[in-house]
Amino acid sequence: MKKTLRIVFLFTLILSFSSCNKSQVYKEFKTLPNYTWERIEKGKSIEFDNINIENDEDVYDISFHIRHTPYITEDEIKFKLKITSPSSIVRESVHTVKLKDKEGKEWLGEAMGDIIDLEVDLKTFYSFIERGLYKIELVNMGQKYQLQGIMEVGIEINKSDLDR
Repeated sequence: MKKTLRIVFLFTLILSFSSCNKSQVYKEFKTLPNYTWERIEKGKSIEFDNINIENDEDVYDISFHIRHTPYITEDEIKFKLKITSPSSIVRESVHTVKLKDKEGKEWLGEAMGDIIDLEVDLKTFYSFIERGLYKIELVNMGQKYQLQGIMEVGIEINKSDLDR
């Protein structure tokens, strides 16, 4: 009986972990040198290449991830999201991601010591216009020349859950 329960528990655990990522299409993080995102010249754009979209009939959710220190120089980040299709069609949108609550006191996201992780949905139920390899580019549009305190940024693309 114990052995059967262990097998059922193990099977359930494996099934739950494997089903969590069925909808994930892409996930990648980029580490920023010196924890700094430049606004001019080299370093202002962060590129995510070879994003393979196999089905242009599905809809997707695009999320932005940021890992930063509590010593970051801003309370929000403004950037342009550029999505380039395989046939070089570019779609652009501007986003502002708040890092602190409305009072400007508490960090949004999960904090572990001197590291804060935040995930924000940028696009929900987004339609890619064709199949193939896409490129996503994040372009710093902040007011300062350097945004200091950012360790990593990332992009995650999942198939949308239409049952929400």
